Amino acid sequence: MDTTNFVQIVGAMGTGNLHVPVHIRRWSPFDGLDIARLASIHVGPFPTAPPPRLKRTGGSAPNPNTREVHKIVLLLPTPDILHSRLVCFKLSSIISSSVEIQYRIALETSGLEDNGTCSSFSPSEKLSKLLRGQKAWRKFKPQFIKPVKVQHLPSGIYDLSGGIYLLGSDRMLDLDYAVLPERDGEDAEWKSIELQETYLDMGLCIDEHDLVAIITTTPFGTTGMFDIALHIKQFSTGQPHPGAEQPRISAFKSEYARPGIGIEIVGDNLVLILSYQRDRNATLPDRLFVFDWRSGVLKTSLVAPNRSYSGLIFLDENLLLLPNTRRGALEIWDLPRTASAPSPSAPVCILELPLLAPGRSFGQLSCRAEPNPMGANRFRGTKNHAERRQQRPYRCKAEDAIIIFNVRIQPLHAGPHPVVALGFSHVYTFFVHRKSILQIVEEQKQREAMPPTIDIDFPSNSLLFPPPIIWDRWGQKITRWIEADDMATRWITTTSGQRAALISSHARSSQGSGSPIVVMDFNPWSVKKVQHALLKKKRKLEATAERKRLQVQMRLDQQNAEIVRKFRECKEWVERIERELGDIKAAAELGSSRSRSPKLRYTTSTDPIDFPRLDHSNVAEIKTFLEDHSEFVEHLDVPPAIQARAESSRTHQYEDSLMDELDSDGDDSDASSSKGDTERASWSLTGSHTVDRAGVCFSSPVESELPCVCYSSSQHFHYDGALVDEERILDECPRSY
Repeated sequence: MDTTNFVQIVGAMGTGNLHVPVHIRRWSPFDGLDIARLASIHVGPFPTAPPPRLKRTGGSAPNPNTREVHKIVLLLPTPDILHSRLVCFKLSSIISSSVEIQYRIALETSGLEDNGTCSSFSPSEKLSKLLRGQKAWRKFKPQFIKPVKVQHLPSGIYDLSGGIYLLGSDRMLDLDYAVLPERDGEDAEWKSIELQETYLDMGLCIDEHDLVAIITTTPFGTTGMFDIALHIKQFSTGQPHPGAEQPRISAFKSEYARPGIGIEIVGDNLVLILSYQRDRNATLPDRLFVFDWRSGVLKTSLVAPNRSYSGLIFLDENLLLLPNTRRGALEIWDLPRTASAPSPSAPVCILELPLLAPGRSFGQLSCRAEPNPMGANRFRGTKNHAERRQQRPYRCKAEDAIIIFNVRIQPLHAGPHPVVALGFSHVYTFFVHRKSILQIVEEQKQREAMPPTIDIDFPSNSLLFPPPIIWDRWGQKITRWIEADDMATRWITTTSGQRAALISSHARSSQGSGSPIVVMDFNPWSVKKVQHALLKKKRKLEATAERKRLQVQMRLDQQNAEIVRKFRECKEWVERIERELGDIKAAAELGSSRSRSPKLRYTTSTDPIDFPRLDHSNVAEIKTFLEDHSEFVEHLDVPPAIQARAESSRTHQYEDSLMDELDSDGDDSDASSSKGDTERASWSLTGSHTVDRAGVCFSSPVESELPCVCYSSSQHFHYDGALVDEERILDECPRSY
């Protein structure tokens, strides 16, 4: 990952001082917290009434084998497990007392999966660690905060994945990285991978293959060309990877020594993008290569017009998402399984981005999703690598991870001063789940599998590309857009799993007040939990208000019984007069022939109560009395029916039992900051959100509805950016911090 903005920032950070402090906020578990009961969480619409509970019978009834029931429950989907607690006492006891079942529920609700290679933790230790870590994120309370000094002048090469922070050296011959501390008391350990060639960028695939692919550039003879090569190394040792037949792969002979790089590795596929978007090379085409990194064989390649491709996302082992800047669309390509398989001639699916306003074009479009999916054949790695990775008992699900897109919209014609044109550009960030894109691709394949209509015309080359899916058909429901002009978007490693960290771009200035760190959580379980907490809090406030109203009414009735009685009589008398006058007027307008006495009737056969006659009262006095005691109006309303309140109460109790809190200490204040909470504030975004209301960049305002929960620190920081992995936030600090 290499951007001009990053190089400028690092240059400023390193001026006059080679020690650039980096702060690590670890969000892993901390001690002193009991295991929570998680078997009451519910996702989905609530039933209209609780299911019938089975009665406990005597000893003559059959007693199912607990172990067999336990095995069956583990095979159920998580929502069914949660509902099963309401079936009977026996089943509820099995679910509540089983650490394995609770761990399974905790994994599902946290968007995690068990790390099958981990054997150093028991199930109870895994569950305890998981719950404490999730609570630390929700409460925005890290286990520890530790500064780490960068002891070399950084280059623009960086990455963060699974506790490894990679930061290249300006010498461009040493690839330096830090193994970040797992617990308080540990220090970051800096290591280096030495090279004999100048490197441009690198791609990590640590969890799956213990692999780092380093892209280098070297002059090629006297031709004026440059050899762009891939070095396949084992990350834990820095040596050539034992699974690679060709440790060095010559990828392309380039006219330019330093093209833009995009690289990702999943399974046996290594995808490399070379792009030319700067200076005099703005006319060179973009190139994409797909290698089998094990054999070093090129499986397929693609040439596209300049400024087409720069970033890429693996949706699964063989589906590749390519944002096309020229088309303003997301292309999904199906990669060939072997080098001998035919190369794809077109994407399998094209998703259009929102249409731009006249005179606007897509500028830089960067993207990332962490973690990557894994292929079928994982590299087992060395003992040191295995020990390091076994310390993580679980990991984020790749299919549930969010994809972040940073989109810059700029004037269509930059003119002779492109730098000045940046002042008229705008940046937007949007998020989407990886599984949502996969679902669209699957639906597209199903439509294509349907029998085509009869067509006697031969298809042209333009029909090789599938018809694009317009934005309105796919984007609004599954994405969340934010305006990011004031966000630090130079860093792309700001997401991990279903979380993203944001900080203002003005935070690095020591003159201002700094900026809080905001964590956005797109886990649907977290959203439903906060929504339920808000509803529960609303019901509590409504019940409190109703209770106070009844108390005030009772007090007024006791203290002012005579006034209230007379007020009721006067109010009813005036209303009755108005009704009688209305009846007389209506009869007169209809021309009724029925004679009607003008005398007012004070009692009727249908009156439920025989109110005292007020014939001798003065109307003016009654009016004055009502005005003087108008405060009694709101206390004369009839309270809700007892039966209705009882039915509502039973429904709420059922919902509460299904949506039991994730917090093991029973805290349910995630919906809003509690009094005295100085660490964080939280809120939910569940409705439609609109960006570019004025239509400056897009042809119409862009709406998005993907729900999320936001957690913010109350403390403000002066950081360049906030990077995220599964268990920590890494804050880039200015030199003077």
